[in-house]
Amino acid sequence: MRWTRFVKAKAACAYFFVCPGLVYGSFTARMPALKAQVHANEAELGLVLLIFGCAGFVGLLLSAPLIRRFSSRLVVRLSTLALLCFLPLCALAQSPEMLALGCVCMGLCIGLADVAMNTQAIQLEQRFAVSCMAVMHGGYSLGGVLGALTGALFAALNVQPVWNFALVVLLYACARPWTVPRLQKDMVIRRDNPKATPGGRRRFAMPPLFIILCGLTAACAYAAEGTVGEWGALFLFSVKGAEEGTAALVYACFSVCTVSCRMVADLARTHFSDFAIVLGGALLAVLGMSTVLCAQSPALCLAGYSCMGLGMAPIVPILFSRGGSVPGVDASTASAVISVLAYGGLLLCPPLIGALAHAHGLQQALHVALILCLFLVAGAFLFRKKRG
Repeated sequence: MRWTRFVKAKAACAYFFVCPGLVYGSFTARMPALKAQVHANEAELGLVLLIFGCAGFVGLLLSAPLIRRFSSRLVVRLSTLALLCFLPLCALAQSPEMLALGCVCMGLCIGLADVAMNTQAIQLEQRFAVSCMAVMHGGYSLGGVLGALTGALFAALNVQPVWNFALVVLLYACARPWTVPRLQKDMVIRRDNPKATPGGRRRFAMPPLFIILCGLTAACAYAAEGTVGEWGALFLFSVKGAEEGTAALVYACFSVCTVSCRMVADLARTHFSDFAIVLGGALLAVLGMSTVLCAQSPALCLAGYSCMGLGMAPIVPILFSRGGSVPGVDASTASAVISVLAYGGLLLCPPLIGALAHAHGLQQALHVALILCLFLVAGAFLFRKKRG
């Protein structure tokens, strides 16, 4: 009976992880059509995407206090519902300003949903004492792949984005009535010596160093993954001489390997230590990125990116899982700190790569990704101590 409850709760939580990935994958896949629809140039579109990212970062910052006030269960329900509504509305935009406004709303919802759904997953692990974080993040990656594939299909059929988005949202929402009642009620973290003001309000306290280090390691992982999505196809096309169709397979290879590995990573955690999994994954990512930089064959480069996907897949879920299990820290705070730091790395890395590529060439600039993978190797030593 307990196992049946866990399976149902796990499926319900994974459903909400799929939502942001599905929305983001669908939106980015139809970007050319949206660009033409709103008559935006490249500079205006770049500004819209920057606004999208900044709104997501603001959502992350707002998430922890909102979750403490209203519960992660309510925040994840409302933020994902709003996200499903805003996606088709974005497709109705007729100007860059209207598209930017829609992106502000979607970015805020994605930021709020990110922390709330990770909080739910942390509490699910704690309540049932079973690892499931990797499957949850696999759900997010799966959502991104499904969104991109359906977007590509509808684009090939010359279907307008609004109908594309509306159908995807409608099909996804069908399972929502089953999943909502199975979300976790928030656990209350009791502290022996709460830091409070005379009026009873809790003062700000720095999160433990371990959580901050988990966040910084996650930032390296997010930034390294960002180099694959932002620059991988261009690197193969312009530096390695691959055909455009071959170069377009970079992120697909990476994502498919990421999803596949995350579906079995929780089982691996029952047989191997987190230290061994993170260290092995980081070394595999180093090997993959080294292959990408050194190989001349586009096929070998795709194999290198696939190795990166396999190696990096279990790292971020373990960082969230272990960071959220620190005694005396509520799950929403741990999730918010790790998410904010990780997202910061994702925002900062693309401009850095672009500046280095402009000055020294893309081949040299992508050595940053290799350095980030080496930082992941160092981050593995956070987990020398076994889980409690």
